[in-house]
Amino acid sequence: MGGRVVKYGMRWKAIGKWSITALLALALPAVASYGNASFPISGSSAAYAAEPAPTAALSDIRGHWGRDTIEWAVSQRIVDGFADGTFKPDKTVSEAEYLTMLLRAYVGNTIAEQGPNALWYAKYYAFAAEMRWPVDPSRADAPYKRGQVARLLAASQGQGLDVDASVRYLLDNGLAQGRTSGGTTADFGADETLTRAEAVQFVRNMKGKAQYVTGLPAPARTFAVRGVSLGDSAASVQSKLGAPARVDPSEYGFVWHIYNQDYSNYAQVGIQDGKVVGLYTNSADWTSALAGIGAGATSAEVVKAAGKPLDSIKKGSTRYMLNSPGKEDGVYEIDDGYVTFYYDTHVNNTLEAIQIIAKSAEEAKKDYYGSASDELRVAFEKEVFDLANAARAKRGLKPFQWDDTVAGTARKHSEDMAKSGYFDHTSPAGLELKDRFKADGISYSMGAENIAAGQPNAISAHSGWLNSTTGHRKNLLGETTRLGVGVYFGGSMRVYYTQNFYTPRK
Repeated sequence: MGGRVVKYGMRWKAIGKWSITALLALALPAVASYGNASFPISGSSAAYAAEPAPTAALSDIRGHWGRDTIEWAVSQRIVDGFADGTFKPDKTVSEAEYLTMLLRAYVGNTIAEQGPNALWYAKYYAFAAEMRWPVDPSRADAPYKRGQVARLLAASQGQGLDVDASVRYLLDNGLAQGRTSGGTTADFGADETLTRAEAVQFVRNMKGKAQYVTGLPAPARTFAVRGVSLGDSAASVQSKLGAPARVDPSEYGFVWHIYNQDYSNYAQVGIQDGKVVGLYTNSADWTSALAGIGAGATSAEVVKAAGKPLDSIKKGSTRYMLNSPGKEDGVYEIDDGYVTFYYDTHVNNTLEAIQIIAKSAEEAKKDYYGSASDELRVAFEKEVFDLANAARAKRGLKPFQWDDTVAGTARKHSEDMAKSGYFDHTSPAGLELKDRFKADGISYSMGAENIAAGQPNAISAHSGWLNSTTGHRKNLLGETTRLGVGVYFGGSMRVYYTQNFYTPRK
């Protein structure tokens, strides 16, 4: 997301935060004569015993209404007794403890661990997240209510219901009973907390009636890029798109899976915690459930279908104003995501690209620029190159060839601008592009340069260049054959981008 900017000479100020953006382009003339986890006993994880746990030692279940079921659950290794030889059948159960019992009953100890430092219940919540069950690790230690049990058990049978409907579903299908013989939802005691004995009884009821557990269907999403939507699992992405060409860090903290194997079908898929949290493409291979919005639609058609774009995004106590909403781009809040439509202002304001960022990812990014790193710099350089080639492929043009030497030239210019406090193609020492090419031994028949500063990512910088009326677009879509990109973090404008284009002299 960008911030609204108010121009003061070459400086731009964002409401609430500093954001500076600028673009400059330069083309060199052609040279003469040349053309163009396990359930814990006492708060920590314990491995399964080699033999079923003995129940005779459980001193506090004799005469208890749940004795038979407790002995069944312990013998099935669904739950364990405590180290002091008790079961504590009337002790309150937490959400994490009940989720663990349910999953032990159905999948045993087959769920993959989440890492050596993960909490004992992490793997169970990871499994539940894949199934889209209504549990939350932030409630792991909270006492679990009978109504919450009902929602979880209904969800495990593919029913995404509220508490009342979940209770009715369990009662109607013999998956649970009320606390008395009445068999009504009111009799169920949805707001009462769950005991250990009740917990294993719920599990036994389920095992007696339901052979398996399943997940809830994915919510219908308005947008999909190459069949992928926000919230999809990383595994499903790979099954649809295959392995990415590379994985890049992002300023959001998630990683972009880059699919550049075919520039005419270029896509970036943002992945965090095994889920899709970001999407971008400039190809036509995306779909929308909004009538009138699709590849080739104009900004006017988008507004007609989706309404006026947002003019700001609020994060905590700061409101970020968006720059010229609806002109070069329009941002909308749809399906728990921020959707940005990028337009080509040179071709009737038609849709050039679409980006979707999950609200959770966008709102977690407190700094406009994210955290600078050498890995992020390299990612921006490669993405600027890919985006240029994707734009060329879209228009039937040949892709640029990456050139390491000229990328070094570009990188040095970005660094010089940041450290010397200027933004121009000519340095304070009077050095121009042709001088930089000469110093690096680049022999060219054609050469050009685009520079930008202040944009928070490669997509934003590329979009600005493509819509420019001062030469950037011409350089992007021109006849040069090689491209190198250099990015530098620092200086008054926070981040500087340089594209150097050239055709080798024959």
